[in-house]
Amino acid sequence: MRLWRQTWLLARNDLRQEARQLELVMTAGFFTLVMVVLFAVAFFSLDDDAQAKAVPGMLWLGVAFVGALTLTRVFGREREANTFNALLAAPVDRLAIYLSKLVVTVLVLALCSALMVPGLGSVFPAAGIFDADPVALVSLVLLGCIGYAAVGTLFAAGLASAAGKNVLLSVILYPLTTPVLLFALVATQRLLEGHAELWSVLAQMLALDVALVGVGAWLFESVLVGAGPRANPARSPRVSS
Repeated sequence: MRLWRQTWLLARNDLRQEARQLELVMTAGFFTLVMVVLFAVAFFSLDDDAQAKAVPGMLWLGVAFVGALTLTRVFGREREANTFNALLAAPVDRLAIYLSKLVVTVLVLALCSALMVPGLGSVFPAAGIFDADPVALVSLVLLGCIGYAAVGTLFAAGLASAAGKNVLLSVILYPLTTPVLLFALVATQRLLEGHAELWSVLAQMLALDVALVGVGAWLFESVLVGAGPRANPARSPRVSS
């Protein structure tokens, strides 16, 4: 209960600051709308059969780009306010820090997906997004976002105080999240095509998310402590003879 309470307090603090400034939500939301417009302009001439095959790739490509943009800012306030050391010294469980940043990242990705999915469904109606099972669609999007955020939050913490971290995060993030994105891509195709084994695929995605969150929670403390600025060790005074 102590861990979940600390997680809730940290996540609530980040969400409260975001609600005041709306910096991350507005940036990610605007970027999402721009991508939907670009997809519409670039692929408006797709026939009905091609739309069902192309829309899953558009969806998860958009999630990947928005996720990278979100993860570059998830530790932004601590870095800009020079409170990273205070975060490390705070009397809270390091796992609570990981879970709180994971919750914030998943919420931002979910909000952007709530814009992207209806947008793609309106631009490409033949893909059948609005005809798909809504429960399965919501579950699929959430599971994909959680898996992506579980990997991304870990490496965002590791690069939180590194110079040029935005470039480094993108270089590291995309290869490591490719399995999650490919899994979500295949599941989305099966959803739109109405395969009977969809729920078994979603169960596999759930197991993958649990494994990724577990690995991220296990490695987070060592990654976070290693990312913190290190103070120069004090020199021991010389004893004069």
